[in-house]
Amino acid sequence: MTGLTFAAIAIFFVVAGLGGVMYIDHRFALTVQGRVYTVKGRKVETEDPYVRKQFRKFYAMRVAYSLFLLVLLFWVTSHVG
Repeated sequence: MTGLTFAAIAIFFVVAGLGGVMYIDHRFALTVQGRVYTVKGRKVETEDPYVRKQFRKFYAMRVAYSLFLLVLLFWVTSHVG
């Protein structure tokens, strides 16, 4: 039963992690819609300061969300069983 619980937790966190990051990226794309930019890894190539500012903001949100999920994962798995 514990293995099944861990499997359900793993599936939830994979879906929440990928879905959340994809949603944050989608919100970034909507925010800078119509502006010229290229995202290469952790950097954005653009001449527009608004795009750079928004990229830093949304990248910080991605990092914070990932850390939140990591802490939540440790907390949830420590209370199983």
